Amino acid sequence: MSERRFGRTFRSLEGIFKFVAEFLESSGLPAPAAFELDLVIEELFTNMVKYAPHGAPEIEIGLTRLGPDVVIVLRDFDVEPFDPTRAPRADVGRPLGERPAGGLGLHLVRRIARDLRYDYRDRSSTITVTVTTAPGL
Repeated sequence: MSERRFGRTFRSLEGIFKFVAEFLESSGLPAPAAFELDLVIEELFTNMVKYAPHGAPEIEIGLTRLGPDVVIVLRDFDVEPFDPTRAPRADVGRPLGERPAGGLGLHLVRRIARDLRYDYRDRSSTITVTVTTAPGL
């Protein structure tokens, strides 16, 4: 697993995207796979920053290649629980003007993820997302 910690700030996104690109290159995965990985990580990371501003100063991100899949692990320390697997589903069937704000990012994560898991222990949240990046490998 390739792991790194990033500061609890939106400014960390540039470094996160670079981390993903380096991981893809070193893992022999196609560069276009970065789009889905970046989207999933950006959504989950920014939610951690936005909704747990008083957590530990850094959030850990780990990436592992398992055949055609990439397993993404985000760990947030000293936070209250928030389980994205239990968050309300976005009602994408309603017209945009009739929908409540929020939820579309998690909707996209759920659509992209082959598997989405959550664990909370000792004031630490762990979100594990499996994304198929290269079908047929």
